[in-house]
Amino acid sequence: MENIRVFVQLENKISKKPYGIIKLKDIANIYCIDEKLMEELLNIQITTVKDQKNQVISVIEVIKCIDKTSKNLDIVVFGSPEILVNIKENNYKNPTAEYIKVVAVSFLLFIGAAIAIINFHEDVNMEGAFDQIYLIVTGEKVKGENLLMEIPYSIGLSIGMLSFFNHIMKKRYKKEPSPLEIETFMYKKNIDDYVLENAKQNNSS
Repeated sequence: MENIRVFVQLENKISKKPYGIIKLKDIANIYCIDEKLMEELLNIQITTVKDQKNQVISVIEVIKCIDKTSKNLDIVVFGSPEILVNIKENNYKNPTAEYIKVVAVSFLLFIGAAIAIINFHEDVNMEGAFDQIYLIVTGEKVKGENLLMEIPYSIGLSIGMLSFFNHIMKKRYKKEPSPLEIETFMYKKNIDDYVLENAKQNNSS
C-alpha cells in the first residue's frame, strides 16, 4: 500500500491557558489528499499545558504523535523545529490603570526626547549656526531672536520625524513598515528566541 503524504506546517509560537490541551490544529496547518484523515490528524492531542511560564514542543514530538495514528504516512514538515508555548494567565487588567500607564509613559518619553534634542542643540551650538547662516544669506547680523531660522527649523523637524516614522495621525502614507515597527518586531523576536532557549534549558534540566 502506498503511503499517504501529509504536509505539516508548524507555527513558531502559540498562546495557551494553563492546564489546557494542545492539539495538532493549535500548532500547525496540515494538508493531505484524504480529507477524513486530515480531520482526524488535526484533532490529535500533542500534549497538555503545564503550570509553568513557557513550554517547548519539538517537531520530533509532533511526528511521534502523528505516527501513532497511522504507520502509512509520509510526513513532510515545514516551519520551525520547535514551537514556543506561551502560558497565558487570567489576570484582570483595569482599563483606567492601563490608560494612566500609557499617559505616564508617553509623558516621560516626550520629556526625555525634548531634553535630548535640547542637549544636542547646545552641544553643536545650533543657535550660533543659525546666526551664521542668516549672516551668509542676508549679509546682516541677527538683531534679537533669530525666529526667521528657528521657526521653519522647528516645523521641519516635526515634519521630518513624522516622515521618518511613516505615520501622520492614524494614517500611513507609505506601504512599507516604519523604523519603529521594525525595531518592535526585532525586539519581540529576540525576546521569543531568548524565552525559547531558556525554556529548552529548563525542560532538559
